[in-house]
Amino acid sequence: MNSILLLFTLLLLTPLASLDAADSKLPADFKSKLQTTLTQHLNQLLREDGSLAEMKGKTSEGNGALAFYLMFELTGEPKFRVAALALADQVLKDMRATKHGVLPIKEKDKPGGEKITGGGPPALGAYTAGVAYILHREGGRADDLKYIATVLDRYPWSEEGWFASTIDVDTGESKLPMTKPAIINKTAAVAMAAGIVSSYVREMDPALAASLKHKADKCIYGQILPAQLEDGFWHYSLLDRDPKDKDVLGYFMLTTKELMDLQKFNPEYREEKLTAALRKAQAFALQQIAPMTDPNTGTVTSEHAARGTPEHYAVQEDLKRSFQLGLILIGGGHADEGIKIMNTALDHFPVGNAGQDGAHAAEPSALILSGFSSTP
Repeated sequence: MNSILLLFTLLLLTPLASLDAADSKLPADFKSKLQTTLTQHLNQLLREDGSLAEMKGKTSEGNGALAFYLMFELTGEPKFRVAALALADQVLKDMRATKHGVLPIKEKDKPGGEKITGGGPPALGAYTAGVAYILHREGGRADDLKYIATVLDRYPWSEEGWFASTIDVDTGESKLPMTKPAIINKTAAVAMAAGIVSSYVREMDPALAASLKHKADKCIYGQILPAQLEDGFWHYSLLDRDPKDKDVLGYFMLTTKELMDLQKFNPEYREEKLTAALRKAQAFALQQIAPMTDPNTGTVTSEHAARGTPEHYAVQEDLKRSFQLGLILIGGGHADEGIKIMNTALDHFPVGNAGQDGAHAAEPSALILSGFSSTP
């Protein structure tokens, strides 16, 4: 009986375990093209003396740091590690220079017309999770890891199960009352970071780790997963009302990627319930989004599309969606379609771009190379 149970357990866990290893099932020519293109990009972000070009935007610094470090782990190239640490330290310096550790993004209007300097997710989730991974892998950075964990733990949170979509970075207060359910990709981004960082600080501060894990779990299992529709789709918010002027399919892809990131960087979340939800989301992406994405020529057919959703995702008009979709499909075991879309995206990779365009191409590429794919 025990041997049967052990065999069943191994069969259940084997697909998820491959998330940590390079996927040998990806064609060698594709992996070579992906690594060559990404290496060229990262090299162009370095000056002749090895120093970094100025990165434009906090998402770029956080995502760029992660891309550099994942490539260092893959290749052993020392200059990639140096660049990753320089970017991580810059993000930390900028965070510590603010009152609440949340970097400003842009001016926002509160209800009633009051203007605030807004900040928060999804950028907050990206730069905290990316920097925390680097510090955790490096070791000897307990104080910095606890700082990141504390920033996330103090970020506005509702016991109903969501994080604030935007805050006033000067006061730390949510732009909207916390009684209002959050935008799903934004609350998913903070939950992703909280879930990842909780595992990094567990030994140094069990209470802080438990608080982060509680919030991440309440958000994911209490709100996000129950909000998924039968066809795998997640609405723009935790409610079933989508704004007409938003690209709701794009935000759906971002939510899916964030939950995949959580499984990638914290193995505790590679469990059946979250995996099943992601498989449904990945299947929706295959059936409803891939056909309308270059090099495919179809137009949008999803009943969930809003006025702000493009008729077709053209790679030259919205490159980041192609990289997000390629990652989602390959990570979901739909390698043939994912590779086709990624190959087209790679032909338009903004090599040397130090802004968000470069970061949105580099990070998914590095994740795929680091073994982000698995079989369903």
